[in-house]
Amino acid sequence: LREVEASQRALLAEHEERIHLLEMERRRLHNDIQELKGNIRVFCRVRPLLPEERERQRGLPHLHFPPQDNHTLVLTRPDDVGRERRAELRYDFSFDRVFPPGASQQEIFQEIQLLVQVCA
Repeated sequence: LREVEASQRALLAEHEERIHLLEMERRRLHNDIQELKGNIRVFCRVRPLLPEERERQRGLPHLHFPPQDNHTLVLTRPDDVGRERRAELRYDFSFDRVFPPGASQQEIFQEIQLLVQVCA
């Protein structure tokens, strides 16, 4: 019985060492991926309008979310100078990801969950 116990302890120690080495490898690979993507990632989340904001303005006509590109947010506004009417001003912003007002917490978490590491 003592021999079996000693054998089991040795096997447990081997497995714990292997787990430790694999965890260190996982952390190294995670850091390598982060460096390849860039250590700083910028997300944009446009919040839904509040009820009082909804009354003052009709939606978000100045914000455009290109359906084929979830990395771009387009801001437009009419350019009125005196009596002269010019074309609409357009500003394109690029992010790692843009979330429109209808995006859920779950959708956002799914996007970033691999970037989040749990600290123990």
